[in-house]
Amino acid sequence: MRVILLIAVLSFLLAGCSSTPRSVILHPQYQGPSSNALNTNMALQVNDLRTTKYTIRVKDQEPALYMPDANLPVNLNHVMTQALAAHGAQVTSIAPTKVVVNINRFKAIIAETLSQHQSDAQTNVTIQVTQGTRSFEKQYKGSASLSGPLKHDQAKVEEQLNNLAQQVVARIVQDPEFIQFVRGR
Repeated sequence: MRVILLIAVLSFLLAGCSSTPRSVILHPQYQGPSSNALNTNMALQVNDLRTTKYTIRVKDQEPALYMPDANLPVNLNHVMTQALAAHGAQVTSIAPTKVVVNINRFKAIIAETLSQHQSDAQTNVTIQVTQGTRSFEKQYKGSASLSGPLKHDQAKVEEQLNNLAQQVVARIVQDPEFIQFVRGR
């Protein structure tokens, strides 16, 4: 009886040690300035064009820990809608100005040793705006680094990614070229 109990306990402990991907919780909020620079109706669409769908990857870990985020387009759409509204735009499904945001890269890669960790996050989005026959396209990139002692804290990496999303969205809605195109100039 003891042998069976010991085998069951060891099996349970070994199963608990296996590394299963955890979900990534992202919820960026627009916290930048506001204006009436984009006083128009806009239709907004966000597409995830990343070739690899992970959002957080820990290097040199067996098995490698990849955490996909299926809600990334929804979350980016949400923060982009907040930012456009803060600058006077009204996001609606039917509008003469159509804004498409393509997510080309959005990830954090973490390197860990026994004594420290380093998280390098990158984002790359392309924005395409059309108004009738006119069109505007521009790429926006961002990066952020985070380091600390011991192993990484997933919540801090998620905060790093939220901040990166907020920064890129703020850069888009405050870009003079984007504003001038939307205003018809």
